Amino acid sequence: MGGLSAAFTTDFLISFALVAIILIMLGLIANLYSELSTVKKRYKKMMANSEGDSIEQMLASHTNTVNTVAEEHKKLYGRISNLEELVQSSIARVAVVHFDAFEKTGQGLSYCVALLDRNNNGVVFSLICGQEAERAYAKPIEDGRVSDKYKLTREEEQTLRKAMSN
Repeated sequence: MGGLSAAFTTDFLISFALVAIILIMLGLIANLYSELSTVKKRYKKMMANSEGDSIEQMLASHTNTVNTVAEEHKKLYGRISNLEELVQSSIARVAVVHFDAFEKTGQGLSYCVALLDRNNNGVVFSLICGQEAERAYAKPIEDGRVSDKYKLTREEEQTLRKAMSN
């Protein structure tokens, strides 16, 4: 009887091991099915708005779009660089000072105007108004200073400082 019991126990252990393996396999199959289901949902969501029927067609479409956007980016970057250069040389600082050039006029009809770019290059205009005559002057400004050829009046210097402080 001892042999029957040993055979029964061995058969029982083998059967138990097979059932355990089958249960583990069923668990793995269920897990794989769940993951496959998730992948299918993601694939359908990804392909929902695509023009093609396959990932390859969708990727080709996206690649074309990315290439088009890259070309547009290059063009826009070039235009922005040109605009930045233009802005650096455009008038950015302006000041106006009115004054009485002659004691008896008293109406503040004379004035100076400073027009400068961001690098303090530009011009100072002056208009001196008297009762019988008017005179206009223009003096170039480089790096916030007038050249040695010209001398700024007190009012022109005031206008230049005011423009550079803007």
